[in-house]
Amino acid sequence: MTPVGPEEICVALLGRAEEVGFDNLEQRFPLLHAKLGGVEPVSALRGAPTGTMRLRRVAHGNVALIGDASAAIDAISGDGLALAFRQAAALGEALRQGELALYEARHRKICRAPFLIARLLLLMDRHAALRTIALQALASGPEIFNGLLATHVGARHPAAASLDVAALGVRLLAGAAAGRGSVAR
Repeated sequence: MTPVGPEEICVALLGRAEEVGFDNLEQRFPLLHAKLGGVEPVSALRGAPTGTMRLRRVAHGNVALIGDASAAIDAISGDGLALAFRQAAALGEALRQGELALYEARHRKICRAPFLIARLLLLMDRHAALRTIALQALASGPEIFNGLLATHVGARHPAAASLDVAALGVRLLAGAAAGRGSVAR
């Protein structure tokens, strides 16, 4: 929800077309429905598909790209503005040093984890059994989820997530072996 005027807010819902919309808001998002207090939309539902796009180069000569112009990561990752801000900081440092090649290298590192997260989330969307096992694994080990989330938002170094990834992998394998679902299609 984002304020767009003194008496207006924008409500953005992310999901499949058949799942999102204001007609089923009460069922799908009861807290949001309660906050909106039964107000009527002032415009039609709008939307566009999201996708992922990676460029080979984001800097050349005296031109550099940041934000969606440099890499579009599916909105499911939740990284949009944060990614652009990290890229802008990296570009500023490269400009200070007078070397855009530094930005090019830093940009690849900045985008690596968000691209991986988006791919994994979309994979879980396509495979219900994998999604079930992954959510059960994360629910049974909330400290794993907390650690991965802290890494994702930049609150800790990515190397610190290696133990969380290993612990999650063990839980995923245990869940699959226990027959809670089949990860193969």
